[in-house]
Amino acid sequence: MAETAAPETKARRGDLVIVELRPSHTTASFSREEQPLAYRLMEVTNLFRDGQIKMVRDARHGSGGYPQKLDRLLHATGPRWLLPVADWDIEKAQALAAQHVYPNSTTPRDFPSLEAARDALAPARRRKS
Repeated sequence: MAETAAPETKARRGDLVIVELRPSHTTASFSREEQPLAYRLMEVTNLFRDGQIKMVRDARHGSGGYPQKLDRLLHATGPRWLLPVADWDIEKAQALAAQHVYPNSTTPRDFPSLEAARDALAPARRRKS
C-alpha cells in the first residue's frame, strides 16, 4: 500500500484512500469521549485545483454512498494512504472492505488498524510487471 501520497503521486477521481479516523461521542454530561483509531476505505469523488482531495464517499457501499467533504467527516481525520486506480482493482477492494462486517451482521465496519486494512485489501492489489 502506498504511504501517504508522495509529491509525484497525485490523487485522481476514482482512486481509493484509507483515512485514519478518531471516532468520538458526547456523553449525557456533555463530555467528549474518544474511541480507538479506525481506518476507513473511501473513494475520491472530487479534488481541489491543486490536487488535494476535497470530497470522498464511503467505498464500502460501492457507488451508493453520498459524497462528503474529507476534512469535515463526522470524526476527526488523520493521515491518509492513497490507493491509485493504476495499482489497485477498485471494485475488488470495495468488495473486500464491504465484507469486513460486525459480528452477526451485514453492516460494514471500519478496520481496527492499518495492518488489518492492508491484510484485508491485499488480494485487490495489482502486481506490477
